[in-house]
Amino acid sequence: MIFLEWRPAAPSSSRSTTALGAAAATAAAGWMLTATRLHARTRQLHRAHRDPVTGLLTRAAFEPAAQAALRHRDCTVGLVDLDGFKAVNDTHGHQVGDEVLRTVATRLKTQLGHLAVVGRIGGDELAFVTPGLRPGDLDALVSALTTPIPTTNAGLLQVGVSLGISTLGRQAGLSDALVAADLAMYEAKSTRQGGGWRVCSPRSHAAALPALCPAPRQEARAFGPATQEVNQR
Repeated sequence: MIFLEWRPAAPSSSRSTTALGAAAATAAAGWMLTATRLHARTRQLHRAHRDPVTGLLTRAAFEPAAQAALRHRDCTVGLVDLDGFKAVNDTHGHQVGDEVLRTVATRLKTQLGHLAVVGRIGGDELAFVTPGLRPGDLDALVSALTTPIPTTNAGLLQVGVSLGISTLGRQAGLSDALVAADLAMYEAKSTRQGGGWRVCSPRSHAAALPALCPAPRQEARAFGPATQEVNQR
C-alpha cells in the first residue's frame, strides 16, 4: 500500500529573509547618507553666500544678485560705511563690534524692505540695490542706522554712517553705479559735519561716468540740510 502525504509549501528560509532585510537596510542607509550630504552641501553653499556675522549676502553673492535686480528695473544703488566702528572694536572687542554690525545690518534690511538686495562687501561697508528709494527717505534711513545700539556688555553704543547713493539707472550697470555711490559716500565722509548722505544722480543716463561725477567736492550743490547732491551741471 502506498501512502501519499501533502505538506504546505515551506516559508522562505530565514537566510532569504535576512538577506532581504539587509538589502533594505543598506538601501535606507545609502539614502540617508545621500540626504545628509546634500543637506550639508546646502548649508555649505548657504554659508558661502551669507556673511556669518550679519547674515547679509557676501560680496561674491551680492554682485550677481544686484546685477539681476538692475536688469529688471531702475534701482537706487547705495554704499554705507560705518564711522567710528574701528574705535568700537578697539575699545570693546570684536564680539561687541560684531553685535553692532549685526544690528546695523538688520536695521538696513528693515528700512529698505524685502525687495532690496543687501550685502556686506567689506569690514564695515555694506551695499544695497533697492527700487523706489527717494531722497526724502534718506534722512530716515540715516537716523535709523545711527540710533544708539544696545549691546550685551558695553551698554548703548552709537556709530555714524556715511551713505553714498547712485541713481544712474540700469543703463550704467552695477560697476559704474557702485563707483558713483563710492564717490558720493566719500564726499559725505569728508564734510565738516562728518557722515550723512550724498546722492550722485545724472542729468542723462547716456552720459559717461567721468562726466557724471567729476570731482564731487567741486561739483556738489546744496541738497537739504547738511546734505549735497553730486551732479553734472
